Amino acid sequence: MNFKKRFRFISLILYLTILVKTSIAVFVPGSYLTLPQCIAATEVSVIYPNYPGWRDAKIGERIRFQRRPVVVTYPINTTQVQWLVQCANSFKRMPVPRNGGHSNIGSSSMDNSVVIDISYMDSLVIDAATQTATVGGGIRLGPLYIELDKAGFTIISATHPTVGLSGAIASGGFGLQSRKYGVTGDWVLEAEVVTSDGSLLIANAGSHSDLFWALRGGGGGKYGIVTQWKLKLIPVWPKFTVFNINYFYNGFEEVLTNFWNWAYGSIEDLSVSFVFTNNEFNIQGHFLGGEKDLHELVDKTGLFKLSNAKAVKHDECTHLGSRAYFLDKDKTCDKIYLLNVGNSPFGPNYGDDPSLLTLQTAEITLVTEGVIEGYGAAPKQQREYVKTKSMFFAKELSVENITTIVERAKAMPPGAHAELTAYGGILGTQPTDLTAFPHRNGVAYHLLLEVSLTGNATIDEIALNFVNTWEEDLRPLSNGRSYVGYEDEDLVNPGLSYFGGNLETLKNIDSIYDPNNILDSGQSQQQTELPLTNEKCPYIVGGDPPGRRSSGVKINENNLNYITSILITFIILIAF
Repeated sequence: MNFKKRFRFISLILYLTILVKTSIAVFVPGSYLTLPQCIAATEVSVIYPNYPGWRDAKIGERIRFQRRPVVVTYPINTTQVQWLVQCANSFKRMPVPRNGGHSNIGSSSMDNSVVIDISYMDSLVIDAATQTATVGGGIRLGPLYIELDKAGFTIISATHPTVGLSGAIASGGFGLQSRKYGVTGDWVLEAEVVTSDGSLLIANAGSHSDLFWALRGGGGGKYGIVTQWKLKLIPVWPKFTVFNINYFYNGFEEVLTNFWNWAYGSIEDLSVSFVFTNNEFNIQGHFLGGEKDLHELVDKTGLFKLSNAKAVKHDECTHLGSRAYFLDKDKTCDKIYLLNVGNSPFGPNYGDDPSLLTLQTAEITLVTEGVIEGYGAAPKQQREYVKTKSMFFAKELSVENITTIVERAKAMPPGAHAELTAYGGILGTQPTDLTAFPHRNGVAYHLLLEVSLTGNATIDEIALNFVNTWEEDLRPLSNGRSYVGYEDEDLVNPGLSYFGGNLETLKNIDSIYDPNNILDSGQSQQQTELPLTNEKCPYIVGGDPPGRRSSGVKINENNLNYITSILITFIILIAF
């Protein structure tokens, strides 16, 4: 073999080696004929409509809107998330991220979508020296609290353990001690983000800082799928007291008035809420100090004595026990297992047949998947068939306004409850555009109403009429804003309600990172009411979901590069 032939031979071998490596490394969604074939190539676990477990997998915790995606996928790494987004795009299906699955309107599981459930991406690496943690985007708050506590740390976020970290941050992340430390998003240092075209970005204060701003409070699933967060941690509080004050109902108006005039302006070490139904109410809180200090703080308000108050205080709880306290109907600090919700914490989904909803109360099974050893296991949480209302208030309310709230409270239907939570503290000193979460300076309270429904239109009519009256009477007293974590299909301008003056900035950022509006599952930037349907998707059970082409392979840019490489190889072979 002469030098020229030897050179051609070596060049061919090198080229073929590169070609093989490239063909293995590059994922080409357009090379598959159907969506299931494309998804199968990603090697993720999936559930299709004809698979066992579909009814429970297709929707999250809130089941009033029974969405019908074409498939639910469960990636375990960032690369799989990228590939799934590319598959969905290639077959014109909306990629919809899901973490905790708590959307009120089912926006984490849209009709005809590819649901990308990241709940198994729950890794955690703690750096005690820098007091930081790198956390998988799919982890739920309960397990996260437990694992951080082992190392002597915590974070500020929601009380409910099944809430996903990514969902909490996307909503802002108000929780225990937010009045002292701010919201979850304020403690984020960095995010690993899969964008709407399947690209991977790192967003922080110095790189893609606009995206980094939007991810923290700008609504869930809109700007990208966060597969990993880097958080700044807080050492576990050395001293704290949890408390619950029960009252006789005839003192409702007096206690509410005292609470309203005091709580938002109290010291930032106090987290406190006024919780009520149509026949009972209580004040519950978490205080960074001992019982003696708590009395010095509260006694001057009379709240420990009004209306034959019966107060129960605990200053000996562990950190985890103090979190479990707010989940325990008996208000003890012993049931830490309530935080240990694992990866799959929900009971059966009866939303397709509401007549079966009554079975939920009789079914108590423990979570088995993903529980942390040594902490027991939480019972599986019943799915919720509910409607909610969220409102923020400034500090000023007249006596007449208080009376209106009292009248609405007394008219609440059975199964409904409301929670008035104090803001203020450090939040009251922060600008509304610190992050995309705007509910800071100028906000004194958040009022949440949750009404249980049955799925029976005749029975639910009374409850829904009450919700409408609540909205009509109380919304004018509020500042017009709502918490994006409690999506409300009745809002006329949801984007303005959720984000106020931050809305236009969020829309501009969205146009940069999702110019084709691919990630559009939620209400977050809708200026008008979001159309909500329960229509069945055009899926043929036992067959493939309909794609955008009936046959053949679409030659996209990746395909073209691949085919071109093959043709070049063929020409080289002929040259020999």
